[in-house]
Amino acid sequence: MKTLRRCGGIGMGKRAAWSASLLAIGGIGLWAGAAQAETAAEPADAADGDIVVTGYRYLSEDTSGTTGLPLSIEAVPQSISLVNQDFLKATDIKTLGEVAQYTPGALFDGNPGGFGSVVKLRGFTSGNAIDGLNVGLLDFEPDFATLERLEIVKGPTSVVYGAANPGGIINQVTKSARADTPSYVQVLGGSWGRWRAEGQVAGALDEAGTIRAIGVAAHEEAGSFMKRVDSAKTVAYLGLDADLTDTLSGYLHGGYEHYRRTPFDGIPTLPDGSPAPVGRSFFIGSGDFNIVTRVKRINGGLNWEPSSAWSVSLKLNYLYYNTTGQSGFGFDLQPNGDFFLAAQRYTKNDQESFSAGLSSLYKLDDLGLADSFVTVAANYQDYRTQSNGLVPDLPNDMVNIFDGIPAIEAALNAAQYPGFDYALGRRLRYLTLSGQADIKVAEPLTLLGGISWSKPDVTKRSGTGPRQDFSGDSQTSLRLAATLEPVKGLNIYASYSESFQPQLFIDTAGNVLAPLSGEQYELGVKYVSSDRRLLLSGALFDVRQANQARYDQTVNLIDRYKAIGEVRHRGLELQAVGEIVRGWQVNAGLSILDPKIRKDDDPTLIGTTVTFLPKTTASLFTSYMFDNGLLLGGGARYVGSVNTAYDGSTRDIGSYTLVDASAGYSFDGWRLQLNLKNLFDKKYYINNYQTLFYGNVVGEPRSFTISVRRDF
Repeated sequence: MKTLRRCGGIGMGKRAAWSASLLAIGGIGLWAGAAQAETAAEPADAADGDIVVTGYRYLSEDTSGTTGLPLSIEAVPQSISLVNQDFLKATDIKTLGEVAQYTPGALFDGNPGGFGSVVKLRGFTSGNAIDGLNVGLLDFEPDFATLERLEIVKGPTSVVYGAANPGGIINQVTKSARADTPSYVQVLGGSWGRWRAEGQVAGALDEAGTIRAIGVAAHEEAGSFMKRVDSAKTVAYLGLDADLTDTLSGYLHGGYEHYRRTPFDGIPTLPDGSPAPVGRSFFIGSGDFNIVTRVKRINGGLNWEPSSAWSVSLKLNYLYYNTTGQSGFGFDLQPNGDFFLAAQRYTKNDQESFSAGLSSLYKLDDLGLADSFVTVAANYQDYRTQSNGLVPDLPNDMVNIFDGIPAIEAALNAAQYPGFDYALGRRLRYLTLSGQADIKVAEPLTLLGGISWSKPDVTKRSGTGPRQDFSGDSQTSLRLAATLEPVKGLNIYASYSESFQPQLFIDTAGNVLAPLSGEQYELGVKYVSSDRRLLLSGALFDVRQANQARYDQTVNLIDRYKAIGEVRHRGLELQAVGEIVRGWQVNAGLSILDPKIRKDDDPTLIGTTVTFLPKTTASLFTSYMFDNGLLLGGGARYVGSVNTAYDGSTRDIGSYTLVDASAGYSFDGWRLQLNLKNLFDKKYYINNYQTLFYGNVVGEPRSFTISVRRDF
């Protein structure tokens, strides 16, 4: 295997960097005080405190489903980014990877095998949840037409979710039917033959409006800037929301998604990490190969409020998806152009998750503790994966990249099955019991404490062998925080939290790696304007995690990993989201990350920077809606360079800045919109596997979409 390269510093000394970070966070507090004085004098836009918004609105506020706390976003002592439908539509974002590029603290970590975007939070692979319940891994790209918003919670969440990664979790909030939920139709067309038709119908099923329904359907097909690559998807979604009594409400949501795409896994690099000398549209694979994913999910819940002080919530979630098909890929490119080919057929790639959560909240106002409460919860998850496939014999498994796409495709199409087969099954089950208390001990000071207990049950089975148990001991996790609110809307907090996560990665001996364990210290500040249109936030964090998985080698086409003793990720996140003045929306963020290895069996790695993580990312998207209905917008996404080897033996993957723009016009329920991405046609690369063995993926060049939407 190739060795890994070490990268240089951020560009300033450690003390200077952290001093600048503290000054940046402190600046939010100073700005907040001045802004409060200014916004307090502004006239209200509507009576009774209602906010009238024209055009898009980027700021959403409800985070109770993610954090388990009935607090407004500025009062939650944790860094949170919310991405709502308005922002997704304004930017024409279509993948979680693009969401990450517009979210401080989030990183797009590639799309291995074409299954779906991998996102890291604070340098660690994110967890995934749907409507507040953990669902484990996601090997597909969710369609955003079925979602109200994405809640990106950064930092350990084990007190709320039990098993969780230290970086955080992405919660998908499914669409509900409310009184103001619109019905609409939309058509879209764009580069490389992309087209999409989407529609939504929502409304009440009874005269009182207590029973409401929503339905969403979409179909999309697209080519690619790469030759012989295309895709298609079909989406159907139904939701039912009901106020059953004055104290009881419930919902039932379900959907089906079908994805077909040509698999592409990147272009191998030369031994020194240099890109292969081929054009941007070069393709290693076969246009005759496809992988197909079928997704089925259903989730529901009941909320009971027997009194103004007491509430009980029950949630259930079932998710199943299966991927089948055939893929090919290349690796180990040599200076003369020779490289190896491999193929595989996914005969069964099933993932199934069932989760349930029961929680209760009691407000303590009647006990003389105003704005205080306690919560207790029990969560259960059962997560299973089964991967079966065939690895064929290739009569010609070495080709030359200069022979071109047809020669490579012909070599892959000559694959002779059955070859040899593989099978790997894994199952993770755990029960988590938790409790939290949020007590306002004095007018400016609130203390939060939480604890959870989890008992994981992890088993693995390779081929037809016996099932092996890797469960380990029960785990206890803590959460502590203190929040000061010196002026209305300004919150300064300090927090400590812990996490653990059983791993499903395996080593070269076929054993599952030991569970991840992490802890985090965070210092942050949040400010929300008096009209609740603009949110400013900043956070300093220090995350430490043991047993971080690092790619080791591939055995029988199954990637194997080693566990790093301990890594420490420190950093800064800043974000501004919302409306600056009427009609002017902004979403801006900056993240600085310093990931280091603190403990390892290899002493030469201690103190080195973790590879394949950019130290700096930044983003901005802003739009302005004029009174005549004209909308203009634009933004940029910056990702810093990443080092690819601890010892400097391979080249860094270069930094890149992508500039986007949009223009639209709204009138009489219609909206026309043009979106341009990568306006200056920047060529850039994204790594899929935290190794150059398989190479990198070329980023998408300049593209456009034109959409027409009609609301009813």
